[in-house]
Amino acid sequence: MKRFVCALIFLATVCCCGEKPDNPEDPGKPDKPGVTAVKWTPVIDETALGGTPSPGLYKVTITNVGTEEVKVFSVKPDSQESFEIVPGVYSVTAQAHGNQGGRAYNYIGSLSSVTITDPNGVSTVIKVSASVSSALVFKEIHYNASKSKNTAGELTNSNYMRDTFFEIYNNSEDTVYADGLCLGDPLNHKVFHFADKVENESDYVFIGTYVWQVPGNGTDYPIAPGESFIIAASAIDHTAVSNSLDLSTAEFECICDKYEQNGQSDANAVNMILACTIKISQLANQFGRFLDGAWVIFYPSVPLRKDGEYLESDQPNNYGLEVLKSDILDAIDLLKTENPDDKRLEPELDAGWIKCETTGGNQSVVRKVASTREDGSIVLQDTNNTSEDFTVNNKPEIRRYGVKRPSWSTWTSAQ
Repeated sequence: MKRFVCALIFLATVCCCGEKPDNPEDPGKPDKPGVTAVKWTPVIDETALGGTPSPGLYKVTITNVGTEEVKVFSVKPDSQESFEIVPGVYSVTAQAHGNQGGRAYNYIGSLSSVTITDPNGVSTVIKVSASVSSALVFKEIHYNASKSKNTAGELTNSNYMRDTFFEIYNNSEDTVYADGLCLGDPLNHKVFHFADKVENESDYVFIGTYVWQVPGNGTDYPIAPGESFIIAASAIDHTAVSNSLDLSTAEFECICDKYEQNGQSDANAVNMILACTIKISQLANQFGRFLDGAWVIFYPSVPLRKDGEYLESDQPNNYGLEVLKSDILDAIDLLKTENPDDKRLEPELDAGWIKCETTGGNQSVVRKVASTREDGSIVLQDTNNTSEDFTVNNKPEIRRYGVKRPSWSTWTSAQ
């Protein structure tokens, strides 16, 4: 998953004036009788944020170095509001978080040993920076198929290929929306090139098979913190015909008129939009790849090319659809050999890779848990390195770790 640091932290102090009497009912004023209040004005400096959106409100925490007393204030970035505090030396921290376009923003500014004793008052300029990560990340992927059962319920050597799924998790502290999210499989950047088709080829990845897109008008499919949603090839119970799993509660499935005409049933799940078909593949292969492949999720900042308008690479009869790297929320490289030269994604998108066993192995790749919040929701590890962030599991499972379904996802079985 992509992560950028937008700015460094810098803080400075200047002076102003004012004084008020003690008032123990006001948490910003001195609690001790006889102590003269000092007016303190925290000033949020967002100039280092660049194009990062402002959160609109910061939690500013000051800690008295001598007494360890802590005060917390809510401060708007354009505010000149003052608060009365006990004179002393303080450490100061300004924090906020927010989300936009499927990305989570964490804002921080801090300093130590700030002297706030001037009876004329003190104004402290807090220059904040923002770290950016994806709110939505891959949590679990089953892509290497399972084994079919015969009429007696016994496993065969035949590979069952309709049980692929992607579980996507809201790893942030804010509600985001799945509407418009796209899923695609990038080509190997070392093999396929499009320099004569686009300017600044290095700014893009090129999708090689399909682009599937979540429908919606922008707020139809909210995903709260700690919730996940499933994109299934086919949202049915696969256990009757394979050693796979029940996907009948998946939120989305990859079905369109082409698949219905070929006999695939339309389950309760919301139908994904087949935004672009770069290569035609057979029924049951809605994602185009098994055993290996790279995958990305993204919100397109510019309209996708219409179906059939994709670009031809320098390799004859091989095509791609360009997607800006800056639009990509999360990326994962899945190899079928132990050879890192087979990597499709550049390190800036995924510094590592992971592999399952042969097709039909019924395995999944699962992202590790980094921590647990006070409300019990998990924070998934996200270092932009699949080799470190994921493990291989021998039994696929949706909503592993007790992750919740979205509130609008209420069906309990396929049609």
